[in-house]
Amino acid sequence: MRVLITGSSGFIGSHLKTKLLEQGHEVRDCDLKTGERAETIIITNAGEWKTQFVIHLAASIDVFESFDKPELYWKNNVENTTRIQHLCAGHSIPLIYASSFHSKKWWTSPYAMTKKVNEETAGSNQVGLRFTTVYGEGDYEDSFMKKLENGTLEYVTDRVRDFIHVSDVVDVITHLMKDMQKPGHPMTGAYDIGTGIGHNVADLSRFAGHPVSLKVGESYEIDNDVADLKPIQEMLTDLKGTIWQHKINVKEYIENGYRVEGL
Repeated sequence: MRVLITGSSGFIGSHLKTKLLEQGHEVRDCDLKTGERAETIIITNAGEWKTQFVIHLAASIDVFESFDKPELYWKNNVENTTRIQHLCAGHSIPLIYASSFHSKKWWTSPYAMTKKVNEETAGSNQVGLRFTTVYGEGDYEDSFMKKLENGTLEYVTDRVRDFIHVSDVVDVITHLMKDMQKPGHPMTGAYDIGTGIGHNVADLSRFAGHPVSLKVGESYEIDNDVADLKPIQEMLTDLKGTIWQHKINVKEYIENGYRVEGL
């Protein structure tokens, strides 16, 4: 299958691209590094390379930055995504796009609001994934898990996080791709993507052997981002799809030296 990935050189995108190539798919890159726009690729859907599936991961993702640059976040996350949604609908191309758990509290930040709008403008056979806290190889240097690994964590908050490994995220995307190709079963909606298991951040830092001071979190932070997996599992059951389950446990990942055997 010919798959267009936006944000293909990003954290999740790069892992997804590798997996899809291993599975025999043809992948078209689209991000700031390639200089190509997804809209252009979809519009010129002709010749030897015709887009059959779009996975839209490109976005501005810094919640704190969104307060200072709300217009940039609206342009990057709403205007660009809406164009891709409309074009995919017009060309009957299935679409998976990155939402966020923050969309469930859309009023807390400009970033959260952009993700909520993405869910409201999505059409038939367009599925949003509300990622919880994604971690793994290639994670951003300022993420909690990467700071924990590097020993640069300065403090923690008393928040509960649902940590999902990037390979599990890639796995659920590939599962959905298969089911969204089934004729007569258009999907829609946005679904939590996580493990369904919460970990107190302070407890996890102690578990890793790096206890640090506890501070009050920011008002825009989610107190508890544990995924409710029932909706996506019910949806896949209704479509007679493969029920997806995460495979990697965050504590085992830490105990194994911040890596996963076989990856």
